[in-house]
This record gives sequence, structure tokens and C-alpha cells, in this order.
Amino acid sequence: MRGVKVRVISDIERFTANMDDGARRQLPFAIARGLTMTAKDVQGVVQAELPKQYTLRNNWVKSGIRIAPATKASAEAIVGSLEPFMERQETGGKKQAKSGHRVAVPPKKPARIIPRGQRPQAQRQKPRVFVPTKGRMAGAVLRRTTKKRYPLQVLYWLKRGIQVKPSFGFQGRTETTIRQRIGPNLVEAMSQALGHTG
Repeated sequence: MRGVKVRVISDIERFTANMDDGARRQLPFAIARGLTMTAKDVQGVVQAELPKQYTLRNNWVKSGIRIAPATKASAEAIVGSLEPFMERQETGGKKQAKSGHRVAVPPKKPARIIPRGQRPQAQRQKPRVFVPTKGRMAGAVLRRTTKKRYPLQVLYWLKRGIQVKPSFGFQGRTETTIRQRIGPNLVEAMSQALGHTG
């Protein structure tokens, strides 16, 4: 799972200065629980933002935002995505076509999910749709809008690779949520550890 590690570096001595031995013994549990609670907060924020940023075909990407909880032995929680392509959405980079294939890019960014029947493979099976191999329009999926040779409509450009701009904002959103939630979560976790849940 690719993700962002949620860590807390604090002045433990000052934090524990007024604790008795019983409270100190509960500290590792409280820290682990507080970190895990914060990771879950981050998970919720990221999942809520996904549909606002991307056109999602299903819940696969959203449900792929997972956490690895902290433990008493390891005061570290991880928030990340199971989908490798989401890393490129965060950092940017080049999406390279698979060997023998091309990346299909519509001439305009679609405002909605492209129906299966309008995707490149399906379009190429339709009448008056073709892919020229020569000339300035080579590497495009074209459609004749009438029975005549022209005019032509560009359905897709077929490219060897495309540059993806960073758009996710995962790191910044994560850091903001941590700053907002880690303090209250640690206090709540310590209270629970000491049995003061009521």
C-alpha cells in the first residue's frame, strides 16, 4: 500500500510530567490509539474528497483508501491507496502506453464517465470510424460525419504516453487533517485508556 506515514514527534517528558505510574503504563496504548484514530480521520476526509475531484466509475478507488493502524510496539499509522495509479495523481508523471498499445485521449476532457459504447475500442467497430496511419491525422480515431470523405471528427488521439499533472492533493490534505485532529484524538485516547470514557 502506497501511503503517507502519520507520525507524532512531541515532548513526551512534558506530556507525561504529571502522570502517575498507572497512566504512564497506558501511554503506549493511548498513543497507538490516537494515531489510528487520526489515520481514520484522514481516510474519511480523502474518501469524501475523491468524488469532488475525479469522475469515479465505481467505489473501487474510494474503498482502496486504507489505513494500517499503529500498535503499542510501533507508534506509526499509515494512510494510503491500494491503487498504484493514484500515486501518479499525487506526484504527477508520465503515463506510458503498454507495449503495442497507445493511450487514448479525448480531444476535450469529458464532463462525465464515457459510456462503454463510446470508448475507443467500441468506436473503432462502428461505420465511418477509422484510424489513419499516415499524414497529420495519423494516430487519431476519426469519424466521417457524413457519407462523404469530409468533414472529420476527432474522437480520440492515440499517444505513446501522456503527462499527468499532480491533482490529488493527498499530502497537503493529510497534513492539515493531522494538525486538526491529532491533539483531540490523543486526549480522547488517553481518557479511554484511563477508563474515563463517560
